[in-house]
Amino acid sequence: MTSQTLRFVDVSCQFGSDVAVNHVSFEVNDGEIVCLLGPSGCGKTTCLRLAGGMETLSGGEIWLNGQCVATPRQSATPESRGIGFLFQDFALFPHLSVAENVSFGIQDLPKADKQARVAILLEAVGLVGFGDKFPDTLSGGEQQRAALARALAPQPKLVLMDEPFSSLDPQLRNQMRDLTVRLLKQSHAAGLIVTHDAADALRMADRVAVQNQGRLIQISTPEEIYTQPQSLEVATMFGPINQIDGTVTNHQLSTELGACALPLADGGYNVGLRPESLSFEADAGDGLAFEAEVNGVRAIGADWLCDITVSGLNGWQAVLRQSEKPTLGAHKFYVSARHLMVFSK
Repeated sequence: MTSQTLRFVDVSCQFGSDVAVNHVSFEVNDGEIVCLLGPSGCGKTTCLRLAGGMETLSGGEIWLNGQCVATPRQSATPESRGIGFLFQDFALFPHLSVAENVSFGIQDLPKADKQARVAILLEAVGLVGFGDKFPDTLSGGEQQRAALARALAPQPKLVLMDEPFSSLDPQLRNQMRDLTVRLLKQSHAAGLIVTHDAADALRMADRVAVQNQGRLIQISTPEEIYTQPQSLEVATMFGPINQIDGTVTNHQLSTELGACALPLADGGYNVGLRPESLSFEADAGDGLAFEAEVNGVRAIGADWLCDITVSGLNGWQAVLRQSEKPTLGAHKFYVSARHLMVFSK
């Protein structure tokens, strides 16, 4: 049976008349990384602060390592929870060296053990030789690495991270994502990461919890939440969606693009197609084949981003992976039925 490091049980948090967190329940299992994803103001940072003991619940319970640490009536202090923290601004102490910052949470260790732990962590984050430097002499990426080492130094069972990579450039952000995941897994620490960037969630999380307007609207693996979102609202958080209306009658989906069999109840639906689910094909097979006009083509790495017009609908896009640049003009496109995202109206 999987043990749970963190558990939210019907948690709510209200500031005056503003409901920031609205009856949210989820868990973070031992050694698991969960990303809280959603737009600004959706309640994800409040959830993180509740987990850390920096805000007070209005309802529900929070459990940490099998113990109830927060109810509306009582709450364990942040320092008593044994949690590591990594924030957007890194929050390194400017008057302390890198080594002193990293060792800040392990002052009770014998000097030799403390020095050994700091050395191991500085090597793990690629900061060997930086121990005597001060935060203002470091680059943004170096400060982030030092902050990560400091968060892991006390060997917490849970690390809370609030938008930890938003200030880094894209290349450095990818490096820090991968380093953070590797060190969390090596230390067997669970992670709860707040982000508005879907790429953070898809690259780092074992599970993604999508929030909006204070509520948790879906939690699942990155693969499932990307390919099987439960709503159009969730789907659009992971990139652009081509949308069209559809109607199902006797398990047959009909759209302006054509028809295909889908095991759905009769009724009206919103149909979503991710740009990368489209391809050039002549035969629809089990999906939809349709004519579209390619109006523009741009290279995006190994792929081609095509602006297309279909059935009079402008603003559609297709992302194609092929060696030759797609030509402008009319083409026949195909999307498999399993790549159709269909939502009840």
